[in-house]
Amino acid sequence: MKILIIGLSGCFGTEFKNLCLNNNINLLGFKSSKLNILDYKLLEKKIKKEKPRVVINSSAIVGINQCEEEYSNAFSVNSIGALNLAKICEKMGIILVQTSTHAVFDGKRKKSYCEEDLPRPNNVYSGTKYLSELFVSSICKKFYVIRFPTLFGKRSNNQKGFVDKVYVALKENKTLKIATDKIDSPTYAKDAAKALIEIIKKKKKFGTYHLANEGKISFYTFVNELKKLLNSKSLIIKAKDEEFVSVGFKPLKTSIVSKKLKKMRNWKIALKEYVDEIN
Repeated sequence: MKILIIGLSGCFGTEFKNLCLNNNINLLGFKSSKLNILDYKLLEKKIKKEKPRVVINSSAIVGINQCEEEYSNAFSVNSIGALNLAKICEKMGIILVQTSTHAVFDGKRKKSYCEEDLPRPNNVYSGTKYLSELFVSSICKKFYVIRFPTLFGKRSNNQKGFVDKVYVALKENKTLKIATDKIDSPTYAKDAAKALIEIIKKKKKFGTYHLANEGKISFYTFVNELKKLLNSKSLIIKAKDEEFVSVGFKPLKTSIVSKKLKKMRNWKIALKEYVDEIN
């Protein structure tokens, strides 16, 4: 089985690559900067030449503020890029995996969101990612839409997500203000990569899947657990999410669960393994 992934250097892409290398899976990976998903002809030529069984699109412009400020670029990469890949993969009979996000939900409910819940995007980032889902599911017969929560894990690029920034601050014993009302299901990208490989290998029914470690927690709880694992002396101050300025609307409670897959391990166990591996 040959897999081609675009978006190799991000958190998920890096862990997926490492997993494939350790399990002798034939993977051809491209950084987003090395294979332009907006260049339809080039993209088609490359995929036709490599003949993968599966294409994974993990290329994206992420972050609420960045997408609000660079909305044209966000729509191009996140939505039109997915549209291009959907057309090509459908024409060639290739399975397309489109990565997406828990941010497609508006975050206004107490329960965790499952695959059956209706997305209600309320900012440019979530809108562009949901549109990518619609393009892929409308065009492809053989597809998987994979929604992730906030991920942590190794990465090859220089971009830093929420967990990366917090990790550095805790190592430096800095004081942090963290929201108690921001609810998520933080997930080890390595676990998400393993779950996706299982979906592909076991030829699960095509459709949408949520991949997340078990647990529905606040950012405050998560950061305190990370602090404990790092033996940090940081002071963690309780805050409300509204205290952190954002250009666009921010969904508040976006933990996700799957009704289609067996539960993944608890986030605490996954976080401890992650810390043990990088320390």
